[in-house]
Amino acid sequence: MRLTPDSLSETLVRRLRSCRLFDGMDDARLAEVARLCSWQNLQPGQIAAGCSQGTFFIVCHGRMRVSALAPNGRELLLADFERGAHFGGISVLGASAATLQAQALDASLLACLEREDFMQLLRQDAVLGGQLVEALRTVTEQLVSRVIELGILKIPGRLCSHLLELAKAAGVQDNQATIEPAPRHVDLAARIAASREEVSRELARLRQLGLVTSTRQKLVVQDVEALEQRLLDL
Repeated sequence: MRLTPDSLSETLVRRLRSCRLFDGMDDARLAEVARLCSWQNLQPGQIAAGCSQGTFFIVCHGRMRVSALAPNGRELLLADFERGAHFGGISVLGASAATLQAQALDASLLACLEREDFMQLLRQDAVLGGQLVEALRTVTEQLVSRVIELGILKIPGRLCSHLLELAKAAGVQDNQATIEPAPRHVDLAARIAASREEVSRELARLRQLGLVTSTRQKLVVQDVEALEQRLLDL
């Protein structure tokens, strides 16, 4: 069935409505935003275009992973973004000189706003500007926490910290937590700014201590309290 202009507009508005940044914006105004957007359909593993060009991205469907790339090609995972989230605000405002990459973890649909269009929206809509400021405050707090972690903790400590974070997200019961699916070594390495080999060595050490067990499908933290104590001792 061929979409009429009105039904297409309604579809695009529904897609954007999932983004918390547009809470409170009426459908007519959101339709204007939709007309400014370009759209990217990405399959798992594909890289979004425009990350280095000051584009603002809205995840209308799927899940995206944003990483910073060092000149030597080493990757530092910054965050994962699910449906309703947005990223690129810092670069749109011209406050980032980092080389960023956004990769689809699942089949994803992105709404993309160019810098000039997004800045015009902010000038016209004080509520939207306030929403963005609040979102950037949260992102800044998270990034500061990451910088402190990277600066204070060595690789064993960073791995323990991240495993505890994953364990708590998965749910701790009887001092144990099952993380499914098991995180890949390459993803852990990107998250804690280490090499895959360093991650493998530290996981082997944690297995020897009886703190974790793992299969291809899952990683089990056998003693959450002991892992917390190890982090304090490092």
